[in-house]
Amino acid sequence: MSDEKRPVDIEVRNLSYQPGGVQRPILSDISYSFLSGHMTALLGPNGSGKTTLLRHFLLQIKSPEGAVLLQGKDALSYSPRERSRILSWVPQNNNGDSAFAVEDVVLMARYPYKGTWDKDTQEDRKIAEDAMKTVGVWELRKRAFASLSGGERQRTLIARALAQTTPWILLDEPTSNLDIKHQLGILDLLKKRVDQGLDSVVVVMHDFNMVQRFCDRAILLKNGCVAAKGTVDEVLVPDIMRDVYEVDFDIVEQRGQKIFLPKEEI
Repeated sequence: MSDEKRPVDIEVRNLSYQPGGVQRPILSDISYSFLSGHMTALLGPNGSGKTTLLRHFLLQIKSPEGAVLLQGKDALSYSPRERSRILSWVPQNNNGDSAFAVEDVVLMARYPYKGTWDKDTQEDRKIAEDAMKTVGVWELRKRAFASLSGGERQRTLIARALAQTTPWILLDEPTSNLDIKHQLGILDLLKKRVDQGLDSVVVVMHDFNMVQRFCDRAILLKNGCVAAKGTVDEVLVPDIMRDVYEVDFDIVEQRGQKIFLPKEEI
């Protein structure tokens, strides 16, 4: 399907955010359409507003009326349960003090589909089992979440996001605690799910080589503003990257893949 015909499931319109006591806006006049069927990288230096933008989608930070639209409707018009049937979330903070077992953490993802006192159904358990097996934490299912390594916790939270069966998955630096094998495995899994039409993904990342390999679109933030947006090839170009990151890059091609090599800082 061409981008012109794809539905705009998440749209940001002129979103600005400046909490009290902060000297400059964290987000300034952000406008962007996140199209379904894509794996979109959310890029930018530390403090550029990436996580804050995702938190507005989830209404962890309340957005102004009409600033964030989900499936064509104001995000404010959805109940938390309704919103949780559209967006699942893998945070950077992995709540390592949780005493719940891994399987219970993953099963929590099923709450949008049941009443307050409803028990887990056989279907819920099958969905959770499939998600745990998909990301490789099935054998850890009886372990306390707090006893896991950082990487194991991160994979558990990704399993929880898959078990939520939403059309959109938002991830904040999902590979930061993973070794290279699991980084490649998780990003490849997400890309395949996008390619199969199962999910659309927005992912905060810092590794340009991984972005080039797995993502097809990107939005680049600098000081809370949009510095560039479009396809990955349109965004990850030397002049733009130098302006945003204040670092020069050599870009070489190896086996048909662009490799980004930072030079010394300016």
